[in-house]
Amino acid sequence: MTIIPSNERVARLRSSLQALVGTGEDEELSRKSAIDAVLPQHRQSAVNLAHYLGLRRQDVHQVQLELAAVGLSSLGRCEGHVRDTLRRLEAWLAGDRDTAMSAPSKDALDSDKAESILHQNTRDLFGPRPENRHVYIMVTAPDAAEVTPSWADSLLKAGTDVLRINGAHESPREWTAIASTFKRRAAALGKPGRVIVDLPGPKLRADISGTEPTVLHLPRNKDRRGRTLAPTTLQLVAQFQSGSQVPIPREWLSRLQTGDALQLVDSGGRKRRLIVKKAGADSAEATCDRSLYLAAGLPLGWLRGEKLMGEGRVGPIPEQPSRILLAVGDRFAISGDGRQVDSALPTLMCPEPQLLTQVKVGDRVVLDDGKLVAVVEVAQPDGLACRVQRALKSPTRLRSGKGVAFPDSELGLGKLSEQDEAALGFALAFADGVEVSFVSSASDVALIGERIKRAEKPGFGMILKLETRGATQNLPAILFEALKYHPVGLMIARGDLAVELSFERLAEMQEELLWFGEACHLPVVWATQVLDSVAHSGLPTRAEMTDAAMSMRAECVMLNKGPYIADAARMLADVIHKMEAHQYKKRSLYRKLSLAKRQA
Repeated sequence: MTIIPSNERVARLRSSLQALVGTGEDEELSRKSAIDAVLPQHRQSAVNLAHYLGLRRQDVHQVQLELAAVGLSSLGRCEGHVRDTLRRLEAWLAGDRDTAMSAPSKDALDSDKAESILHQNTRDLFGPRPENRHVYIMVTAPDAAEVTPSWADSLLKAGTDVLRINGAHESPREWTAIASTFKRRAAALGKPGRVIVDLPGPKLRADISGTEPTVLHLPRNKDRRGRTLAPTTLQLVAQFQSGSQVPIPREWLSRLQTGDALQLVDSGGRKRRLIVKKAGADSAEATCDRSLYLAAGLPLGWLRGEKLMGEGRVGPIPEQPSRILLAVGDRFAISGDGRQVDSALPTLMCPEPQLLTQVKVGDRVVLDDGKLVAVVEVAQPDGLACRVQRALKSPTRLRSGKGVAFPDSELGLGKLSEQDEAALGFALAFADGVEVSFVSSASDVALIGERIKRAEKPGFGMILKLETRGATQNLPAILFEALKYHPVGLMIARGDLAVELSFERLAEMQEELLWFGEACHLPVVWATQVLDSVAHSGLPTRAEMTDAAMSMRAECVMLNKGPYIADAARMLADVIHKMEAHQYKKRSLYRKLSLAKRQA
């Protein structure tokens, strides 16, 4: 017997559900051209996405509460099959059990079919499902010199399914070595071993114009109490190249003897004495029992016993890129073409000058992953003048190569850089897919998607990295454009997304992106610093373990590189395997709990 709640509540709920169905159908109609443009295999996903947009534009929290009060679904898990859920609920409330429980028609999309579509799209992108879990593990490759057969074996045996090559580093020669080693060892171990190449996108890195004298810090070896354990070892050379080398007059090298001393006053004004331990024709090894700071041009005295053998100076040391100190209230400039916006201001050079023309007065500028936040005060063709509003510490030292983001500005890809072209060409020849960085609009998706179509490589995948404010503002258009291609997936690039939106909004946004991925049945990659402490030290933190457990709500989890990356992959695979017994996406599976066992 079907139990029906009070007539008044039934009427109210049925009316609300019918209105929600109508809202979804209106949204479907308004997006007819976008739906008609997707691939036939994605049409149901596009229609469901329209209905999900219609649903989520309404405030349905009261409907949820009332449905839950009578023991029916609260709409909290309907992302992949919106219309079917609403119609079944309406049938239950009408007392029409047969309709509520009936199998869907051939063209209808219920929960089983939605789940099947998502799983198939996931396998098409990442390969066959891993053993003992449905969530895949992606690992970022280190430099080619570190990618050996034993390294690849350790990763694959630990549970890695996909290798990510960062196209911002090295070149096609090194990428080929990385991909071939990984794929060869995967084949030998009977693993799919897919390779994805990350396209760099716009190089939003700031370079500080000019250089400054280099000061070398050569520290002493000390314990945690500050006691010297061993003297500082350094090399005496004629020409500085790197590391702990001290350039001295060339003619001294062939005459130095073990036990000779070089005395100087370092750049900190402290007397220091270097003792020659091993002499050679081209270089000599020396030690100092104190730390020292060296700069080019410091006076040197060469002693043998008490006899002065010669006087000279520390030789040339190449200058380093300038660094600037910025405090709250300070002004600085960003230039894209080498011209000075204001000669009185310290200037950062942006290697993508066309992006600066899209930045407006009042837009924020975020530097070095949020350590500095500024606002644009002047925007003109040759660059920007900005003022620091917030700083992690004041002043903050800014070095070249640090990231710069414009979270309030809509910056499109526009065109592929030379590095993007190289990475895309390599990927199409040797890899299984690409990641598209800094996606902000549907045109960014089409820019890469059409190139992949023209290459005529069936099965070649595309992953859209959602890491900008523009991506969140234009998400529906981006998703409808994505459904024109196959296979395709989404990546929640949480690091850059936090900088763009604020860390406070990240938790909310990563949830919403997971829901939208499920609504259009596209696999989602959960990325940025998952088990990062494990990858670098071998030991996890409590927060990281919680994050890793949350990550299994996506279809793939990305790990970064590190000396203990195989340990991190193994730990993640174990966490996913255990958590999947309790939860799928947002749905708790209610497996029997050991904590609930009967006590004697």
